[in-house]
Amino acid sequence: MELQQLVGVIELPRLVLFLPELIVLITAFVLFTLELALSKELKKIILPSLSAIGYVLALMSIGVSAQFKGDTFYGSFTSDALGSLVKIFALIIALTVLAFAGRYFSSKRSFYGEFYYMLAFTLLGAMILASSYNLIIIYVSLELVSIGFYILTALLRGSFISKEGAFKYLILGGLSIALASYGAVFMYIYAGSIDLRDIFTYQGKDYHYLVLGIVFFLIGFALKIGAVPFHFWLPDAYQGAPTPVTAFMASVGKLAFFIPVVRIMPLVQEKFSLTWTLTVGVIAAATMLYGNFVALVQKDIKRLLAYSSIAHSGYILAAVAVTKDIGMKAVIYFLVVYAVMAAGSFFIVAMLERAEGWENRVQEFSGLRFNLPYLAFGFMVYMFALLGVPPTVGFVGKTLVFMALSFDQLWWLAFIVIVSTAISTGYYVRLVVLMYMKEKEKDVVVPQRSYAEALSLVLLTVLTIALAVVPEVIWSLVAPASETLFTR
Repeated sequence: MELQQLVGVIELPRLVLFLPELIVLITAFVLFTLELALSKELKKIILPSLSAIGYVLALMSIGVSAQFKGDTFYGSFTSDALGSLVKIFALIIALTVLAFAGRYFSSKRSFYGEFYYMLAFTLLGAMILASSYNLIIIYVSLELVSIGFYILTALLRGSFISKEGAFKYLILGGLSIALASYGAVFMYIYAGSIDLRDIFTYQGKDYHYLVLGIVFFLIGFALKIGAVPFHFWLPDAYQGAPTPVTAFMASVGKLAFFIPVVRIMPLVQEKFSLTWTLTVGVIAAATMLYGNFVALVQKDIKRLLAYSSIAHSGYILAAVAVTKDIGMKAVIYFLVVYAVMAAGSFFIVAMLERAEGWENRVQEFSGLRFNLPYLAFGFMVYMFALLGVPPTVGFVGKTLVFMALSFDQLWWLAFIVIVSTAISTGYYVRLVVLMYMKEKEKDVVVPQRSYAEALSLVLLTVLTIALAVVPEVIWSLVAPASETLFTR
């Protein structure tokens, strides 16, 4: 009788909901095994090829798993429109990282076979993080992403800056996870549940535990996304990491770390609407202004783009402060399109780093159109997109943020968005002026350019423009994701 009761309690997992993650998990373990067995020359051929096959299969499987909605693994994993959207773009960007990584590491004489399985495990963590309300699963997947980034940041042989950036990321990243864990404990004390949906629907009286939990939880994720004043690790980590890794951190990393905050937006706002708006709004304003002001004086292109990333965290947080459905739609749209813009800009820097004598100085972009016209054009498109110039996705993203703020009558924050964008003109336009209106400082020749790199850059550049010209393509995915969370 007891055995029958036990069998009745056991719930078989609906693996079809977990299919993309399962494929990436299998890919990661296969890569791990082969990395131990293969010679160095075979690793350079087989590991990236198998990675690409695994990611393509995972991307195709999203079409299957997306037809099924709901929870599995006893409610710890959720399949919904938001998770599917994040996974699609995370896998696309991971494929483009593979296109640039091989030649980049060869040019730096810093090939590590471990890169490929660490990339796969990090991608797996990001995909799971985007699909859970369960505090334990969020913690485990957050650790998986973070540990992957710590290791990937340090994978530049003989570079002190790489090791320094990884160490700073490790220390502050560990602090962020500890704070998020404290927040999870306080929320559990309040509601006796580890599911965020149950926590915020629980009608308990000890609200101070819930408030403490939210504060610690959000500070933990603020550290991860580089919001001011929790941003100190980000410029050093972005500068020190191998540039394809920086592209992955700035795109997929930001996308993954923001999603748990997006998931609790409608839950928190129902209980603490005014407090949420003021707190997040002030952090957003400080992040936008600080990121853009400091970017103005940067002489290293990777640090400039790092502070640009901080500023864009502020733009996204401005939409997070909005308590209406349009705010969540703006957040999701901006997250997705920023991932495309950021990845493309860092990939171009990764190609330029292969040129002899290139030092990542901003001044080296002078006259780039004479030597590498296609790279100059692509970089100009990404700079205009990050600035928010039409017809690019950056313009649509910032317009949505401004609309969301106006619908919620947050005029003070909308004004700061406009001022911050005006400040950012100083360094985005400066780069375009250097490339197209100045004489070249030196000859820049990028050796061994591959078709995969060219195809990846064309894809990202086309997406940067096409998703703005035909915004309903991505809007048809963003709107259901937002509406599902709010109606839930």
